[in-house]
Amino acid sequence: MKIEFKNIADKVKEVLKSESCGHDYYHAERVLNNALYIQEKEGRGDRYVIGVSALIHDVCRPWEKQTGKSHFGDEALRRIREMLESVNEKEEVIHKVLEVVKLHDIYDWDNPEEKSIELQIVQDADNLDAIGALGIARTFAFGGAHGLNMYVPGENHDFDKAFVEDLNHRTSTIAHFYEKLLKINENMNTETGKELGEIRHKRMTDFLGDFFDEWDFNSK
Repeated sequence: MKIEFKNIADKVKEVLKSESCGHDYYHAERVLNNALYIQEKEGRGDRYVIGVSALIHDVCRPWEKQTGKSHFGDEALRRIREMLESVNEKEEVIHKVLEVVKLHDIYDWDNPEEKSIELQIVQDADNLDAIGALGIARTFAFGGAHGLNMYVPGENHDFDKAFVEDLNHRTSTIAHFYEKLLKINENMNTETGKELGEIRHKRMTDFLGDFFDEWDFNSK
């Protein structure tokens, strides 16, 4: 852990210690590493704000599960503010971090150029952890934890079908790739994010090709 982020990392780790499926502390740490890499390559943005935002962006996920309220809504942001104040973070940093967290899960912008570079980088860093080999692993871990079928032969894999948050209306874990994961690359903001996204996107398409080859082996 980079020393300048240790205090907030310890807070995040404590909150997420019971998370084991997708949005755990290790996800936060990977997003931090992704974000700092992108910031360095792009040469833009406030590195510290980016790092803190990356670490803390999902810290209210457990609270969201308990209450049904958004992990980046007003109440969640108040909780995050309290956490940052508890480690004596500067008000200027808190304000910028809360703005990133508030907007990090929103991709439908009329004017994407209005996004701060800090938000762009954290979004890219978060998206990178949802695709590629790690994305595959996280998706199957989530599907297994929530009782989703691995795959249902004959189901419609339609890129035009919207991703469904409600688990009761999802088809299978494999369908999730087509409903969401294979579209993520379209949402990358930075050139570095796009380059890394292409690599990880290909890992998923390669996996899906291999998956169906093995599923249908000698069946025709």
